[in-house]
Amino acid sequence: MIALLRAVAGLIVWAVAFSAIYGLQGLVCALGWQAVSLGPVSLGRLLLIVLWLGFVALLGWMSWRFRQDWQEGSFLGRMAFAMAVVGLVSTAFTGAPVVSTSVCH
Repeated sequence: MIALLRAVAGLIVWAVAFSAIYGLQGLVCALGWQAVSLGPVSLGRLLLIVLWLGFVALLGWMSWRFRQDWQEGSFLGRMAFAMAVVGLVSTAFTGAPVVSTSVCH
Protein backbone atom coordinates (compact mmCIF):
# COMPACT_ATOMS: atom_id res chain seq x y z
CA MET A 1 0.00 0.00 0.00
CA ILE A 2 2.84 2.41 0.84
CA ALA A 3 4.52 1.68 -2.51
CA LEU A 4 1.31 2.54 -4.35
CA LEU A 5 0.95 5.79 -2.40
CA ARG A 6 4.54 6.72 -3.21
CA ALA A 7 3.88 5.94 -6.86
CA VAL A 8 1.15 8.58 -7.08
CA ALA A 9 2.59 11.05 -4.54
CA GLY A 10 4.20 13.28 -7.19
CA LEU A 11 0.90 13.91 -8.94
CA ILE A 12 -0.96 14.34 -5.66
CA VAL A 13 1.53 17.03 -4.61
CA TRP A 14 1.14 18.69 -8.03
CA ALA A 15 -2.65 18.76 -7.61
CA VAL A 16 -2.35 20.23 -4.12
CA ALA A 17 0.17 22.79 -5.36
CA PHE A 18 -2.06 23.81 -8.26
CA SER A 19 -5.05 24.22 -5.97
CA ALA A 20 -3.11 26.04 -3.25
CA ILE A 21 -1.45 28.51 -5.64
CA TYR A 22 -4.63 29.49 -7.39
CA GLY A 23 -6.60 29.48 -4.14
CA LEU A 24 -4.02 31.86 -2.68
CA GLN A 25 -4.27 33.99 -5.81
CA GLY A 26 -8.00 34.41 -5.21
CA LEU A 27 -7.35 35.29 -1.58
CA VAL A 28 -4.68 37.82 -2.58
CA CYS A 29 -7.12 39.53 -4.94
CA ALA A 30 -10.03 39.44 -2.48
CA LEU A 31 -7.98 40.93 0.37
CA GLY A 32 -6.13 43.49 -1.75
CA TRP A 33 -2.65 42.17 -0.98
CA GLN A 34 -1.56 42.92 -4.54
CA ALA A 35 -1.62 46.62 -3.60
CA VAL A 36 0.73 46.23 -0.60
CA SER A 37 4.21 47.01 -1.86
CA LEU A 38 7.32 45.35 -0.46
CA GLY A 39 10.01 47.09 -2.44
CA PRO A 40 9.86 46.06 -6.10
CA VAL A 41 7.26 43.33 -5.53
CA SER A 42 3.81 43.22 -3.99
CA LEU A 43 2.96 41.18 -0.91
CA GLY A 44 0.58 39.05 -2.96
CA ARG A 45 3.13 38.20 -5.62
CA LEU A 46 5.77 37.44 -2.99
CA LEU A 47 3.44 35.02 -1.20
CA LEU A 48 2.57 33.30 -4.47
CA ILE A 49 6.21 32.95 -5.49
CA VAL A 50 7.23 31.61 -2.09
CA LEU A 51 4.41 29.05 -2.13
CA TRP A 52 5.26 28.00 -5.70
CA LEU A 53 8.97 27.64 -4.94
CA GLY A 54 8.15 25.68 -1.80
CA PHE A 55 6.20 23.12 -3.80
CA VAL A 56 8.92 22.99 -6.48
CA ALA A 57 11.49 22.35 -3.74
CA LEU A 58 9.32 19.62 -2.19
CA LEU A 59 8.91 17.87 -5.53
CA GLY A 60 12.61 18.27 -6.26
CA TRP A 61 13.40 16.59 -2.96
CA MET A 62 10.90 13.82 -3.71
CA SER A 63 12.47 13.24 -7.13
CA TRP A 64 15.92 13.08 -5.58
CA ARG A 65 14.70 10.76 -2.82
CA PHE A 66 12.81 8.42 -5.16
CA ARG A 67 15.68 8.12 -7.65
CA GLN A 68 17.00 5.10 -5.73
CA ASP A 69 13.65 3.39 -6.34
CA TRP A 70 14.36 3.66 -10.06
CA GLN A 71 17.60 1.75 -9.59
CA GLU A 72 15.95 -1.02 -7.58
CA GLY A 73 13.89 -1.94 -10.60
CA SER A 74 10.42 -2.55 -9.15
CA PHE A 75 7.52 -1.25 -11.21
CA LEU A 76 6.06 0.88 -8.43
CA GLY A 77 9.51 2.18 -7.50
CA ARG A 78 10.14 3.32 -11.06
CA MET A 79 6.67 4.79 -11.23
CA ALA A 80 7.26 6.73 -7.99
CA PHE A 81 10.37 8.33 -9.42
CA ALA A 82 8.77 9.06 -12.79
CA MET A 83 5.64 10.60 -11.26
CA ALA A 84 7.73 12.73 -8.89
CA VAL A 85 9.62 14.11 -11.90
CA VAL A 86 6.35 14.62 -13.81
CA GLY A 87 4.92 16.44 -10.77
CA LEU A 88 8.05 18.60 -10.54
CA VAL A 89 7.93 19.61 -14.20
CA SER A 90 4.17 20.17 -14.07
CA THR A 91 4.37 22.33 -10.94
CA ALA A 92 7.23 24.37 -12.38
CA PHE A 93 5.29 24.92 -15.61
CA THR A 94 1.81 25.59 -14.22
CA GLY A 95 3.07 27.82 -11.42
CA ALA A 96 5.49 29.90 -13.50
CA PRO A 97 2.89 32.55 -14.42
CA VAL A 98 2.87 33.82 -10.82
CA VAL A 99 6.29 35.33 -11.53
CA SER A 100 5.43 37.31 -14.64
CA THR A 101 1.70 37.76 -15.17
CA SER A 102 -0.60 40.18 -13.41
CA VAL A 103 -2.03 38.79 -10.21
CA CYS A 104 -5.57 40.13 -10.22
CA HIS A 105 -6.59 41.00 -13.78
